Amino acid sequence: MDGSSKIIGENVAEIRDAIGLSQKDFASLAGISRATLVNIESGNKPIKVVSLDKIAGFSTIGLDKLSKRGFKPPDNLREKLLQLYKNSPEIYVILSGTPSIPYIIKYRVLKIDFLNTPKERGKIVKFVDDNYGWKITGNSLTNALKRMPDLIKIEPHPSKGGTNVYSRKK
Repeated sequence: MDGSSKIIGENVAEIRDAIGLSQKDFASLAGISRATLVNIESGNKPIKVVSLDKIAGFSTIGLDKLSKRGFKPPDNLREKLLQLYKNSPEIYVILSGTPSIPYIIKYRVLKIDFLNTPKERGKIVKFVDDNYGWKITGNSLTNALKRMPDLIKIEPHPSKGGTNVYSRKK
């Protein structure tokens, strides 16, 4: 397998994060199966152009960008798609729901100074609810933060045993 499938897979996963959708919802809205999306994101199998064309059509990200190393989706991609699909209730309802935790962290929380200092997960959960109205669970947050080693620093709480604090990696 050449490296282009891996690059495309990483870019599709990043687009999905930028929109704030689960694999199930993204696949459904793009008109592909979840299994196809999993295979694309893993980068381990050949990718059918028709599947990429459907992803590009839904996300408004061109095929040329999907294959570029270092591609970064626009910060406002979710908002752009909400506007684009506002007259398509079956799409809008899914897009306007609580976004995925990777979206919340990457595209909201890390865009401000909140995690410049270490925070317990309960404070992060409360911040997300208070500021955005999105309900997330502590366990889901912890699991997502563990999968973001490039962005999030995890340290033992200085005074509470068995508890961690989370902050932005410098």
